[in-house]
Amino acid sequence: MKASQKWIAAIIIAVVAAAGGTYWVTVKTVKGKSLSRVSETEVKKSPFAKGAEEPFKKGHEFLREKKFDAALKAFEESAKLSPDTPIAHYWMGMTYFYKKETEKAIAKFKKVLDIEPKNYHARAMIGKILSFDKAKLDEAIVELQKSLEMSPDYTEAHFDLGRIYALKGDMNRAMAEFGIIFRAEPQYAFYHFELGRIFEGMKATDRAKKEYSRALQLNPDFTQAKQALQKIK
Repeated sequence: MKASQKWIAAIIIAVVAAAGGTYWVTVKTVKGKSLSRVSETEVKKSPFAKGAEEPFKKGHEFLREKKFDAALKAFEESAKLSPDTPIAHYWMGMTYFYKKETEKAIAKFKKVLDIEPKNYHARAMIGKILSFDKAKLDEAIVELQKSLEMSPDYTEAHFDLGRIYALKGDMNRAMAEFGIIFRAEPQYAFYHFELGRIFEGMKATDRAKKEYSRALQLNPDFTQAKQALQKIK
């Protein structure tokens, strides 16, 4: 095949990647071919009702600026206009989470599950929030395991499970969860840093040093890992 006949892909992507809600438009063309014969368009409809997408985008702009109250108001408007759209409620939940209003956050994530029962992001967030209360660690485990039943490779849920098992003193299970993470995300410095913090809390200094060092190998500019390593040397 001549070079002039090879596919040249022009891809236009608009993504809303949260709580399983993604939509995009893809356009492909072939150089030197009639557009009417070779163009291919794939469209997934926007999950939003009319008028709801704009305040949703505004909400994310406010989040980037850490204007949480303004973000919440924008997401509320989006959810009001598009009440059956899971991601509108999901990001209300995330905003409450950032505001440390955990009960309201959980209520919104449950709303997401009412609309979309297999939404593993929302299920995992409920587990994460519950894990901050030592009296609710077992409840958190149940929620995170449900999330992983829906999406077995969801790294964040494995991380939270590992953290919880470490808090409960079950290091075999904790290391099993972190092992899954490192097989899936071998270059992810953050998880090595967090594992280092767990070992440091257990007074396992040598193992903590090893994880902090690994984090810095993967990301030499990881300031927190540098500080942690210097602190325990």
